Amino acid sequence: MFWPWLALAAPEINVLVSEPAGIYQETAASLSQTLSRNGWKITLSTPERPSTNGRNLTVAIGTKALEAALSRPARPVLSLLVPQLTYERLASGQHQVSALYLDQPLARQLRLLGLALPGLKKAGATLGPASRGLQAELQSAAKASGIQVNSAVIDQGSDLYAALTELAEDSQAFLLLPDPVVVQRGALQNFFLHTYRLKKPVLAYSAPLVKSGALLGLYATPAQLGGEAAGWISESWSGGAFHLGAPRYPKRFTIGINRTVARSLEIDLPSEEALGRRLEAMP
Repeated sequence: MFWPWLALAAPEINVLVSEPAGIYQETAASLSQTLSRNGWKITLSTPERPSTNGRNLTVAIGTKALEAALSRPARPVLSLLVPQLTYERLASGQHQVSALYLDQPLARQLRLLGLALPGLKKAGATLGPASRGLQAELQSAAKASGIQVNSAVIDQGSDLYAALTELAEDSQAFLLLPDPVVVQRGALQNFFLHTYRLKKPVLAYSAPLVKSGALLGLYATPAQLGGEAAGWISESWSGGAFHLGAPRYPKRFTIGINRTVARSLEIDLPSEEALGRRLEAMP
């Protein structure tokens, strides 16, 4: 006998990836494997080859995918692998759109700096046009962590050298935040070169940035993001529809350390696992 409500119990989800490779594909694989265990219908697509399936939800992985999903606002959208600032610029206020941000909460980032660098009292952050609105959030995170944050706003990459030099006078370390002006290729290289010459450690928001010269990284891996998003999606399915709620930061995280930079700066750090346990234990 056919029970029509059983068909409704299996939602259709379109997983839209910016590129079918790298971290986009890894996140999609983690997400799809978890949701497929529920018997849900999962379709993979790209902006160049969109799918008409996935009538209940589009999971947009990456900025390019989010832009494509927002151009066809006929279904709920969940954004992954997109920083908070980029998401807010593209999708703020849009109905039935939410996000699991790429970046970690600022307070968590500052707490990690405090754990890794005992005695740290002051940190610096360079903000660009997109991130200048974070100043109030930075100060709130600073208050919660007990670390003073000094910030400088730049309008273009060529302003970075002077801003870092000025901030370094009253900062023991730097936060690297995902502002397009600060992290564009030429500016990013200059950021790491200059902070290294200033002997100031950097906390960044991705594994590639740790390899590029940051002392520390705090980020969720593709597997962590995909798994956490799958749990959120599963919990949000009710009454034949998805009810995602407000955007959120990841609960899960991974810590990366560039040991070469640590040796050069003569900084003795605990293991990634030890730092992670201590960070998880903090409120």
